[in-house]
Amino acid sequence: SEPPVLIRPVEGEKLYFYLAVASEAISAVLIRETEQGQKPVYFVSRALQGPELRYLQIEKIALAVIMAARKLRYYFLAHSIIIRTDQPVKQLLARPDMVGRMLKWSLELAEFDISFESRKALKAQVLADFVAEMTTSTTSEKNKWTIFVDGSSNSQGSGAGIILENGDGVLIEVSLGLSFPTTNNQAEYEAFLAGLRLAEDMGAEEITIFTDSQLVASQVSGEYQTKEERLLEYLNLIRAKLAKFKETEVRHVPQEHNARADVLSKLASTRRKKAGNQSLIQETLTKPSIEKTAEVMHICAVDEQSWMSPVYNFLKSNTLPVDAKEAAKIRKRACSYVLLDDKLYRRGFSIPLLKCVEEARVEFILQEIHEGINGQHIGGRSLARKALRAG
Repeated sequence: SEPPVLIRPVEGEKLYFYLAVASEAISAVLIRETEQGQKPVYFVSRALQGPELRYLQIEKIALAVIMAARKLRYYFLAHSIIIRTDQPVKQLLARPDMVGRMLKWSLELAEFDISFESRKALKAQVLADFVAEMTTSTTSEKNKWTIFVDGSSNSQGSGAGIILENGDGVLIEVSLGLSFPTTNNQAEYEAFLAGLRLAEDMGAEEITIFTDSQLVASQVSGEYQTKEERLLEYLNLIRAKLAKFKETEVRHVPQEHNARADVLSKLASTRRKKAGNQSLIQETLTKPSIEKTAEVMHICAVDEQSWMSPVYNFLKSNTLPVDAKEAAKIRKRACSYVLLDDKLYRRGFSIPLLKCVEEARVEFILQEIHEGINGQHIGGRSLARKALRAG
């Protein structure tokens, strides 16, 4: 067999991207798919140093994407990049509530036309060797998740700790603050629900949930009856969530076997200053999960004549214009936007998510800021900055 020879890509064609992560190094390869098979365009790699060695595996994978995007910036700008991986990088980077380095990386990648797809059978032996380290389990193992949950409520506040790990070794840790009054049992139920929501986001099919609350484990499994009305609402919501998975198992474990989740819940329930560079996800839940929101019927989320319509339709239903050039423009433009609760927001590096509005509402919004109830009658430049800071 001949050694792989780097070839030049054709202008405008799609390039495919493979990743490999070892304990002390990360590497990536950019390839073309031709009639003769997969042909390499460029290889990049580097050794992990200092704190990077302690990153979670999913963070190392995201770091490999960032490293390649920086070193191969011109390839990423000139071509649509399809990343083939079986790891849930897309779901993690797409979360709007990311903090620290993960948020920075997500925004940095937003300028490129990047999409993700499952890794398929490899045509070139060199690529089979290249990604061998990532093939640690069967395809079904990546959809089997183990979840540890714990809730905490004290005089300083309430919080929940959640740890998710799958068969591929992907580990996700979440410290969830609860900014509403709760009992300890309610905090345990909120932790349980948060774990189920995260597992659903990660595409889990089979889950095993460990909790150190004997009450929650027994009520969910049906061993104990639930008499308190509020806890019964939590229980019904949990059973509805559990029904979405192919296979579920709930186990009670002693508190000493759930120590890490306990630490995360106490971290969330204690008022601390946020660190500048966090290695775990920290979120805040502003209202109970069982609180029902008012149902609003949307006649039309975005007017078809609106400037937002092309981007909104692409993010909502993957709809693009027939014209190839216009479709490419919208696909690149959409990287800077995110859809939350059927509303369009623009991402930014050092500013909050900016809510997109119709042109007809711009004057009304600026007028409210300028001379509304709390208006300050400020100048044009200051007014624009204030609107930007408010999102």
